[in-house]
Formats: sequence, C-alpha cells, structure tokens
Amino acid sequence: MPMTRARKEELLGQMKDRFERANAAFLAEYRGTTVEQISELRSKVRAGNGELKVLKNRIARIATKGTPFEGIADKFKGPVAVAFSFEDPVPVAKAIVDSLSDTSPLVLKSASLEGKPVDAAQVKALSKLPDRNTLLSMMLSALQGPIRNFACVMAAVPRDFVGVLNAVKTEKEKQG
Repeated sequence: MPMTRARKEELLGQMKDRFERANAAFLAEYRGTTVEQISELRSKVRAGNGELKVLKNRIARIATKGTPFEGIADKFKGPVAVAFSFEDPVPVAKAIVDSLSDTSPLVLKSASLEGKPVDAAQVKALSKLPDRNTLLSMMLSALQGPIRNFACVMAAVPRDFVGVLNAVKTEKEKQG
C-alpha cells in the first residue's frame, strides 16, 4: 500500500526532528539481515539510549537538509538503517560494532559524529571507549589525586612532629 502525501510529510517531520536532536548517526546497510538480527540490533541501540530506524532514502535525504548530518545525505542508497544517538554515542557505536560480525550481513556504510563524517575504523575505536559516566569518574579521580596527595603531605608534618615529641617524652621517662 503506497504512502499518502500526508503520511510522508508526517514521517519527514519526525525524521527531521531526529536528525536535529541527534549528536551521532550511524548508517548501516541491512541487506540480507534477518528480522531477528535487526530486532536484536534495535534493542541493543535502544539500551544505549539510541534509536534505530529504517527510512525511505528520499525522505532521509530531505530530512538531513539543514541539519549537521547534511554531509551523509548522499549515503542513503539501497536498504539503509540509521542508528541515532541522542546522548552518549559510545553505547550506540558499541551496539553497531558488536553486530558487525563475520556471520552478519550488516555493513557499516557511514557515520557522522557531531556533524563530522567518521569512517568505520573511527567508529570501531569509538566503540572501545568507556561510556561517558566512566570517563567522568576517571577524570574526577585524576583531579582528586593531587589534592589527596597534598593533604597527606600536609598531615604528615604534624603527625611526624607528634611522633618526635612522643620519642622525646619516652626518652625523658627512661632517664628519670
């Protein structure tokens, strides 16, 4: 059943909104992929606070106009699914890379991160990074290290002084 013009315009508005809100988009050709594999990928992407959509190519090309993802509009050829990331792109990249196995016919065509084109090797490198919360905790720990060390050094001076006084007291008691 063909889509009506009203339905196409509604779909175009939804896709335009997704492209405007997303901070990353990963395009994958799904030719030969089973429904189970796509469903599994969709759930992995959703778990990473993303969304996987299979779009009509013409609607997708029009939806990217005026968004940071305008540079990938020419990649919408053939059966293409788009994985959008709205928060942290790392979990969505991990979901895509995990699905790119030898047995899966899924192929990563293109990606765009914050409006900049990214190749497959960069997506694989991105997928190996820790997620945002882990990186923030690592940074916080690195920032706390010098402060903690400084506090320990400053506490050592009075502690050592008390130790010396105790040794003098003990020596005086032994002498009588």
